Amino acid sequence: MGQTATAAAGRGEAAFWNPAGLATLSEDEFALHSANLVAGRSNVVGAYFPSRGIGVIGGAVYLVDYGDLDRTDVNGNTIARIAPRNLEFLASYATNLTGSFAFGLSYKLVQFRVDCSGDCRDFPAGTGATHALDLGGQFRIGAAGPLRVGVAVRNVGFRLQVQNQAQADPLPTRLAIGALYEVRLRPPTGGALDQAFDVKLAADVDSPWGQVGQSETRLGLDIGYQRLVRVRAGYAFVQDGLSGPSVGLGIESGSLGVDLARAFLTNSDLQAASPTFFSFRVTF
Repeated sequence: MGQTATAAAGRGEAAFWNPAGLATLSEDEFALHSANLVAGRSNVVGAYFPSRGIGVIGGAVYLVDYGDLDRTDVNGNTIARIAPRNLEFLASYATNLTGSFAFGLSYKLVQFRVDCSGDCRDFPAGTGATHALDLGGQFRIGAAGPLRVGVAVRNVGFRLQVQNQAQADPLPTRLAIGALYEVRLRPPTGGALDQAFDVKLAADVDSPWGQVGQSETRLGLDIGYQRLVRVRAGYAFVQDGLSGPSVGLGIESGSLGVDLARAFLTNSDLQAASPTFFSFRVTF
């Protein structure tokens, strides 16, 4: 859906976009996510557990591998290998405060490390760590709640310092606002209501919070039949040449679910393959 997730709910991956979306989880969930991004390959392992009277608690481990880089001498010979990585630990909590309003919070321990093997003399390898919070809320509008609005502030925390305080970088804090509208189509004659198709329309806008930068807009469409199959499409209007459409397919059978998606970059000079996404989840 073009990564329109600020108002999305009912899935563990909401922890990365708006933790309030976790509040509607009705079953325990374990999930694996993998993506080939322009920056590198990312992998996520997450688990979330709803508890009546308490809310939803859970966590995830998120790794981004930027790939190995060769260090060469003046003759072009490889003398060392540099491996930058980003590792993130999440602990999330979400709950329904009223019948129509949900609140969520994620604590994040973020570590960026640059390892070097071989001849690493005079190379500033190092490790930096910092702490951050994601805060979010969602509320439903309408008698049956067909419209869901979400607001989230992501990456509120301390600067990330790898070498020294002078070169510490601020976290990319962003404010996101999104809406999702669900329409249930009329079932075939004689069919039950749960045999009908449904359509979800979503839109997100996010902007830097307290920093200089550009706003980004995302639009999404999701068409599904019961919980069996979903077809998704979206378009992202983002910076750095990463704008473009995306398509996806989700299949669910019993307690197992699989999602596949691909984004297509337009107006980009980057020599990189189109990003692909894979998710596998088990509910119990």
